[in-house]
Amino acid sequence: LWAYLLQKDLPASSDAAATHIIPAMAPVDRTNTSMRMLIHDMQATLEKFSTRVDNLLINIKDAKTEVVNCNRISESERERVLDEISNSSKKMQTELKACIGAPSQASSLELIQKSQSSAENSIQALDKRIDAIQTV
Repeated sequence: LWAYLLQKDLPASSDAAATHIIPAMAPVDRTNTSMRMLIHDMQATLEKFSTRVDNLLINIKDAKTEVVNCNRISESERERVLDEISNSSKKMQTELKACIGAPSQASSLELIQKSQSSAENSIQALDKRIDAIQTV
């Protein structure tokens, strides 16, 4: 870099006297100056990167907030729909009970159930008697 800058600043004539008169246009400590330039470039690059990272983190935070809001909204909507379905089914059940009333077979079923339980008790008693006879 410095060699190019120095050659660019040299006059077109190649006089030996002219070459000795030219004062030093570049700093004497070229290495430190180059390092300062590199550090400055690195700092500018890091500042740009830091700005981009900050914007990215802000966008991530906003997206996370939106996801939480969407979850909350979908949960409340789900509960509303389930309540609506439950209310509709209860309403339909009461409507059906009002239209149908008490089933006509209910009393007959109760009578059959009583006779079945008495028959079952009789069979169990007979089984006990047969077991008692077989053991003798």
